Amino acid sequence: MRRRARGSALPSALIAVALTAALAAALADVARTELVLARQRRMAAAALAAADSCLATVAADLPVGWDFGDVLRGPDDVPGTADDGVLAAPPGCAAAARPPAGAASPPARLELTIDAQAASGRRRLTALVGRAREPGAPALLWLADTAALAPADGTLALDGRDPRDPAAPAWAAAAAPGDPAVLDAWLAGRAAVAPGTGAPITAQPPPLAALVARAAAAAGAGALGGAGPPAPAIVLVAGDLAVASPSAGAGVLVVDGTLDVAAPLTFAGLVVATRGLRVAAGASLTVAGTVWLGAPAGASALLADGNVAVARDPAALAAADALLALPRPAALLGLQDLG
Repeated sequence: MRRRARGSALPSALIAVALTAALAAALADVARTELVLARQRRMAAAALAAADSCLATVAADLPVGWDFGDVLRGPDDVPGTADDGVLAAPPGCAAAARPPAGAASPPARLELTIDAQAASGRRRLTALVGRAREPGAPALLWLADTAALAPADGTLALDGRDPRDPAAPAWAAAAAPGDPAVLDAWLAGRAAVAPGTGAPITAQPPPLAALVARAAAAAGAGALGGAGPPAPAIVLVAGDLAVASPSAGAGVLVVDGTLDVAAPLTFAGLVVATRGLRVAAGASLTVAGTVWLGAPAGASALLADGNVAVARDPAALAAADALLALPRPAALLGLQDLG
């Protein structure tokens, strides 16, 4: 009986060994498959992150404006050429634009396609881009350039808080293309920034030439007044404007030149000066709204030897936007991962 029991145990042991070997092989295959899948997931995640980063950069670089006709015309600004819809993109990715199906011409929305490669992985995204709800950069001072900003002896008071909604995100003190640290250094020690006002931000330059053209085409241009509460109007000055006596205005003030303030000037809404703002000693500029400034090459956009105060006023800016539709930055409306 014992000999027969030993003989019958051998096949059982062999079967057990075979099953164990098969299970070990199966586990090894599963482990190899998991390693391959993990590698592929890492590559896909890296590619997706690269595509997301590329999309953010491309969208941030889209020009501020009213529609996307200039984007679709491409770098040569000529429709019907090979570069139509081609966009500059960071290394490792490519970007192209086209109007959404059924869009008007020029389109108010844009469809972006992003192809990115990273860590041997590829990813394609498509995104719908429109215009932001609020006009302009979310800043009190919007400068076309910061290359020649210079200090001045006057005072600069900036308040980016929303007086109607204390919980709303505050505007930045200033915005301009390039490194916001340049604006930080320029404001340091010479600007009284209200608590809660945001730090300077990077933003595409304001489309000042296009804004001048639109103001010129608008009907019902007004003028600055000397007394009484001003009615909102579009005030367009072709060339420099010298303010020599106390003045006030509301709506949109567009100076296609230098705004030279030598007496108190109060304005509610948007103030634009394509060749810079100068405030003489003893004079003052008080704006409830925002100020957009350009400057000639090598000149500072703002020289304030007097007093300049700019405070956020959503109602005044909305009134200005109702008079003359203002440009808006691009805003991401939707995103689809095409794999």
